[in-house]
Amino acid sequence: MERYTRTVDGKVTVAPEEMAAALERLSAFEDMACGVEREREEISARLEELRNRGREKTVQFRELLAQKLVNNNMKSDTLREGL
Repeated sequence: MERYTRTVDGKVTVAPEEMAAALERLSAFEDMACGVEREREEISARLEELRNRGREKTVQFRELLAQKLVNNNMKSDTLREGL
């Protein structure tokens, strides 16, 4: 992946000619991050609903739980890498 940003003396910089591309990439990243967060919230609500109905052993519950774990890992990896 080509980087658009550089860190110099603790400050993030972008070359003026790369600003538009950097903003597009940031926008795409933010869209993805918001989508993952929204999905995490939806999955949590669906899991709670299934728990309340005693459906913890169903395939649907287990698939949702696995997706929640994947989303949590994506978020923690992103934060750990400073993105």
